[in-house]
Amino acid sequence: MVTPQAVSQSASGNFMVQVGAVSDQARAQQYQQQLGQKFGVPGRVTQNGAVWRIQLGPFASKAEASTLQQRLQTEAQLQSFITTAQ
Repeated sequence: MVTPQAVSQSASGNFMVQVGAVSDQARAQQYQQQLGQKFGVPGRVTQNGAVWRIQLGPFASKAEASTLQQRLQTEAQLQSFITTAQ
């Protein structure tokens, strides 16, 4: 199992694509792994209060993040938004 902090944001970029937020950590990690494998990108799961955010990336530029965002919409009908890594 991949740990939530498996990706070093400082080495790769500062933009993330958030695809969801759920209340169950295990479900969030499973979803992140499935999407990461399907789209060939790393990701992470971070806690924000009572929810776990599912994010893919990091990306060096907003344009790279936007490319993934478009693929998510086209190939998986997923709504997402671009955020900066924290």
